[in-house]
Amino acid sequence: MPHLVLHHTANLDGFDADAALAAANRSLVDSGHFDDVAIKSRALALDHFRIGSADSGHGFVHATLKIMPGRSVDTRAALGHAVHDALASCLPPLALHCQLCVEVVELQAATYIKSTHAPGGVPETCP
Repeated sequence: MPHLVLHHTANLDGFDADAALAAANRSLVDSGHFDDVAIKSRALALDHFRIGSADSGHGFVHATLKIMPGRSVDTRAALGHAVHDALASCLPPLALHCQLCVEVVELQAATYIKSTHAPGGVPETCP
């Protein structure tokens, strides 16, 4: 935990999603709330999207940070700002209007199922 899902429009020339994920992951580790190997992040480029009624000239980066419940609103806001700032530092100069958004979502602990599978081993959740 956590999961970071990054959606971005494919028209952001020069945006390096891998570098953005690396920066966001570093910010999460630096927060002191997560172990390095617990962070799972991925980016998805969107070829088909709309922003308002415009045909072009707009793009966005939207990150969803999914975490287990129990952290205060202030902590969740600080995590969101840390991810936002990390992603903002990775945006190149753009020739279009771009919105950068981050939302922090608490997962339902009762329905989040996780196991860890080591190479050649048995899942850690097995008795």
